[in-house]
Amino acid sequence: MATNLRKLAQDEPCVRCGSHGTTVLAHYNGDYNHVVGKGMGKKAHDLAGAFLCHKCHLHFDNRESRGINRELEWFKCILSTHYVIMSKYKLEVK
Repeated sequence: MATNLRKLAQDEPCVRCGSHGTTVLAHYNGDYNHVVGKGMGKKAHDLAGAFLCHKCHLHFDNRESRGINRELEWFKCILSTHYVIMSKYKLEVK
């Protein structure tokens, strides 16, 4: 069964703050974006995305919030999103 990660985000709470209603799949845009496929006019791969509400998405899009803490928070949100997807759909990694 093929599932679109962007559509899955609509029914999920934000993995950063827990709010409902405005969640989207926010694509990673940090210091290592070239590693996950981001380029000029091209978003990072959907696997490098996190279920974030509008407010949290803006937090990561704000260029003033830079540094290792922002990167770690991004990665935490991406991993939390993967955990939600794998738990909900009972996916296994071997």
